[in-house]
Amino acid sequence: MQDTFNAEIINKKVLVFSMIGTAVFTVIALTVGFLTHSQVILFDGVFNMVGLLLTYLSMTSLKFIKKKDTWNYPFGKATFEPFIAIVQYGIILYICFTNIVTAIQVITEGGHAVDISSGIMYGIFSVLFNVGVFLYLKYLARKNCTAIAEVEIAQWRFSCLLGFGILIGFTLSFLLNQTNFAIYTAFVDPILTILITLLFGYTAIFSLKNNIKELLQGKPHDELVEQLTQMLDAINEKYEIKKDVKRIGKVGGKLIVEVDYFIEEGSKLDSIAAQDYLRHQVSVALKELPFEKWLNITFTGDITWAEHTIA
Repeated sequence: MQDTFNAEIINKKVLVFSMIGTAVFTVIALTVGFLTHSQVILFDGVFNMVGLLLTYLSMTSLKFIKKKDTWNYPFGKATFEPFIAIVQYGIILYICFTNIVTAIQVITEGGHAVDISSGIMYGIFSVLFNVGVFLYLKYLARKNCTAIAEVEIAQWRFSCLLGFGILIGFTLSFLLNQTNFAIYTAFVDPILTILITLLFGYTAIFSLKNNIKELLQGKPHDELVEQLTQMLDAINEKYEIKKDVKRIGKVGGKLIVEVDYFIEEGSKLDSIAAQDYLRHQVSVALKELPFEKWLNITFTGDITWAEHTIA
């Protein structure tokens, strides 16, 4: 319960700070983008404007998830976290796609001129601002980061990359402008836009895949599975349990652990009291993991009840 409470506080802090930072940055990026006629800076502003709407969506979703409703949702609302993350990444990928199409059109039309000096100044500001916000959000979510908070941090990670890209791009434009290749400066902005968008698009697709897997209750990452397996195997050794069936899943901020123990004749676990004590020990062992836990432990003398699903 304490882990769940902490996760709620962390999520709220991440989302509120992210919303404030995004609002400030959006106004600045759109203003500079229009003044410099830079597509990549305008994309930065539009991306953050959409990010502001997505952050509001996340905050609304958290209120819904937090509200207890065991009658309509007996297994909790943890699946809403990866679902909202999937919606957000889907919108982000759509923005990336339209941005690449626009950039290609600019290239085919011969590129366009931009205000290089203003672009360099904006690039410096963007790097400092985005890196500062990104590092602070990472600090807030260092102990307990849910899917919703991860999306927010991922957006700021991309903003950092975009800021570095803008600074490098305008610096390159400035250097090219001092040479016989000055004509090519008109193509730096759209090409840079395509490269940065493709980079983030790849990251977004990877994150989207992970959230879809989580929504479908697929296997968590190997490190978590290995950690849990070691915990449970240590208990097995203590009680001389030779056979069990483990099922481990993670959906949003909820960790799902189900263990079916095969109890042989003469086992230390041949009484309800002993079995309940084992459940307690497993519960205590799981406390160090920063998730809400859904723990289900059963005991059987016929392992086929654990190994096969009943049709």
